[in-house]
Amino acid sequence: MENILYITGGIALIAFAWLMLSLAQTMKSAQIAIVEARQDLHDFQSDVHEMKVKAMPILDNLQQLTIRANFIADSVQSQMVTIQETVDDTLDVVRGTIDDVERLKNEVVGIVEGPLRIARSTSNGAVGTIAKGVTLLAKLFAARKNGKEH
Repeated sequence: MENILYITGGIALIAFAWLMLSLAQTMKSAQIAIVEARQDLHDFQSDVHEMKVKAMPILDNLQQLTIRANFIADSVQSQMVTIQETVDDTLDVVRGTIDDVERLKNEVVGIVEGPLRIARSTSNGAVGTIAKGVTLLAKLFAARKNGKEH
């Protein structure tokens, strides 16, 4: 029975030794993995820092461009509002002028048509006959005058 205890103790000792060796190998593998992970993280950190150094001027330029673009957009918008107001004012002036011209036309037509209507109604077409006669006489005198000059 004592031998069985020694054998069992020996097996337990060998199993413990094997466990310790396995743990040591695992720890060594883990240590190698940790060292590689540290190196990868260091490389990653270095790459990120390098990208940051290269990206910061670009971001600063974008910020400046954004500020300038906003300024230009505000300026253009202000100018467009001014142009729109000027066009509206011009259209108002043109509408007023058209209304004035229409009113003056109506007044002129009224001034000219009034006496003509009166003359037509009283003379029964004699005014038109007289006007044609005066035009005919003017042509005759002009023809005689042109004939004497040659």
